[in-house]
Amino acid sequence: MSAEHLPARTHEAGPSRLVAYDHGAHLATWELAGAPVVWCSEEAVLDGSKAIRGGVPVCFPWFADGPAGDLSPAHGVLRTATWHLDTATGDEVWAWTITDQDVVGSPGAEHVAGPFRVRYAVALGQEDDAPALDLRLTVHNPGAAPLPVEVALHTYLGVADATTATVHGLSGAEALDKVTGRRGRVEGAVGFEGETDLVVDSPGSPAVEVRDGTRALRVRSHGATQTVVWNPGAEKAAAMSDLGTQEWREFVCVETAATAGLGLTLDPGATHTLGCTIAVHPAS
Repeated sequence: MSAEHLPARTHEAGPSRLVAYDHGAHLATWELAGAPVVWCSEEAVLDGSKAIRGGVPVCFPWFADGPAGDLSPAHGVLRTATWHLDTATGDEVWAWTITDQDVVGSPGAEHVAGPFRVRYAVALGQEDDAPALDLRLTVHNPGAAPLPVEVALHTYLGVADATTATVHGLSGAEALDKVTGRRGRVEGAVGFEGETDLVVDSPGSPAVEVRDGTRALRVRSHGATQTVVWNPGAEKAAAMSDLGTQEWREFVCVETAATAGLGLTLDPGATHTLGCTIAVHPAS
């Protein structure tokens, strides 16, 4: 790859500004009146040599290191693949497609369980009169055998300060704390003290809401089985070359997901759509 930046796609409508790349079908930012809702690091590598830090990485067909923890690259083979721009329909701003044939020969492709077709679309709209972003990832199994996959939209949401932000809508759900390795129930709102990596067996009820004192970001998912809440914290962030010194305080990840034992299995010929709507509401 050259050191030049990847070509960016931009779209402006009213107070919204979107930036995206065909590399990974990666929505990098959604700004509303200049303030980041979907957040991207100033240190993100934009030459195509690695996944982009921030925005909405698409994790497929495995999440992290896979169900057994032995797969690479992390989060599957689509984050660093070049997707094909598709015709946008309806309220879509952009749409991309990719198949198993597009990743043949790339690192990790030998671990793909079978043929697939994926379409990913980004749309702008409103929810309850609030500005909203809609993300839709549609997976099709064109093969003759069932296709097991893990899927996640690894969304980075901008906050005033992660140390005081809270995530609501997950209380009472079973969860795996990947920092401690322990399972238990979520009690009350999720906060961020040091590294946070929580895989919650709930898509949020009725939605997941991130509150930071300045606004509420409401994430309403569909087709998902889980929510992943993540922030690296200061110590882990210090080892990330594509994250600024204090940037870990500027975001929290609330990921729409279906992983591990709650992953998806698509029968031959089946199609499944996983996605979310992110709406920006005033602080309550």
